[in-house]
Amino acid sequence: MTEKQRKEAEWENINVLLMMHGLKPLSLVKRTDMKENVDLIIFDKQLSQTMRENLKTMMEETSRQQNMIQELIETNKQLKNELQQQQSRAADQEQRANDLEQIMESVKSKIGEMEDESVNRVCQQQNKIKELQKEHKALQSSKDQCRVHHVKCWTG
Repeated sequence: MTEKQRKEAEWENINVLLMMHGLKPLSLVKRTDMKENVDLIIFDKQLSQTMRENLKTMMEETSRQQNMIQELIETNKQLKNELQQQQSRAADQEQRANDLEQIMESVKSKIGEMEDESVNRVCQQQNKIKELQKEHKALQSSKDQCRVHHVKCWTG
């Protein structure tokens, strides 16, 4: 491949990159095709080489940045999905905690009721014991009086 063909191939590769990025390709004009009233930019060999390298670098950098942006978009989507999952789990846990709190309050209430019932039963039993003790004393007193009378009856 001649130097001229290599340069033309490089410009064609640059044009492919430009078009891949939605840009218009550059047109190469031969000296024989140049007309006097046409606006043209002419590069010497060194500037032409520099322009090809710069354009190639810009297109590669643009591709790299587009890939990075795409990766960031994907990562952002994944993070949003993970956040939604975490929020859903947090909401489930919060609901579970609320349910358990209601159960605990219900159990506390039932325990309070049972304690009250137990205290009432103890009070009733103590009152019953006091009544029975009074009855026992009364019976004991009556029995003692009968003995006194009975002894008097026998001695008299």
